[in-house]
Amino acid sequence: MEKVTSIESPGKSRRRHSSQPSTKAVSPVNDERWQMATKAYQLRVSGRSFSEIAEMLQLPDRTEAFQLLTQRFEYDAAFLGRQERKDILSMELLRLDALQAAVWDSAMMGDPKSVDSALKVIQTRARITGIEQVDPVVNKNLVLVMGEKEQDYIDQLKAISDD
Repeated sequence: MEKVTSIESPGKSRRRHSSQPSTKAVSPVNDERWQMATKAYQLRVSGRSFSEIAEMLQLPDRTEAFQLLTQRFEYDAAFLGRQERKDILSMELLRLDALQAAVWDSAMMGDPKSVDSALKVIQTRARITGIEQVDPVVNKNLVLVMGEKEQDYIDQLKAISDD
């Protein structure tokens, strides 16, 4: 089997890792690589491992199956708009809420496995919402100067520190 590394549709090109999808409609239906990626995706959804996918699609190894799926996900992600991304995030947050609710009572009773599960859910929520990232504005020392001039305040601080 000939090794093909592109997942782009025939006659169409698309910049990879672009934050904006191409304005032209891309139809990868006839591309052999796209068809293999679609089969690999269906196999992965059905619970198959990368090794099994590689064997079933007669790929050289599991790494090739992984790359095939990665290309498929990158291709699909390039066409998600802002609202679609928000919708997916909302759905994932609802799933996390359901998982947390399922273990919460046991975690509050002290069950170590439930506590660990609840913490993982909380960490995942923080990561996907971005609230775990440090906000540089919050971490700066903010001084609010009350009075007429900032320089007057600075002069007073210098006078205090000289004493």
